[in-house]
Amino acid sequence: MTNLVAGEIIIYWKSVMLLREKGFTLLELMAALLVLAVLLGIGVPSFNSISESAKIRSVTHDLKTAVQLARSEAITRRQIAIACRSNATQTACDFNSDWSSGWLVLLQNGADPEVAADVNVIRVWGDIDIVASGAAAGFVFERSGAAEAAATMDITNGTDNRCLDVNVSGRVRLREVACP
Repeated sequence: MTNLVAGEIIIYWKSVMLLREKGFTLLELMAALLVLAVLLGIGVPSFNSISESAKIRSVTHDLKTAVQLARSEAITRRQIAIACRSNATQTACDFNSDWSSGWLVLLQNGADPEVAADVNVIRVWGDIDIVASGAAAGFVFERSGAAEAAATMDITNGTDNRCLDVNVSGRVRLREVACP
């Protein structure tokens, strides 16, 4: 540094000072926070919509799986199988309750699927916070896999709708619209 002339010392001093200046000013920080707040204000509501859509898709898939499992068990075990609303203890069907309290797949051993002693529970699904309604209190499959009767179920969360159809042959179909 002793060999530097006056002009070079000034340039050297400026380059050292530039290297030491790091960080943000308060104004830059406030501007960045404002941009972040605007982006969050726009993004959070659309994320909630995506979350609700994913939730109804998941519940609909679970219900379809339950109905398909009931049909499969009816064919495999050559017994009447039912996918139905569960009672409070999740041991039998409750045709008077709501699907939001959960549902189960069972084999009917006796005369009454609402009596725990007359059924063999295969699988249980817990409660949900989506409204599932329609003509179907349960989906009953004969030993051949055919449905006892055609049935539909409307599944909605207020904004998105799905329709679960079971025809008499036992075919399960899912549509992304409200049931007709």
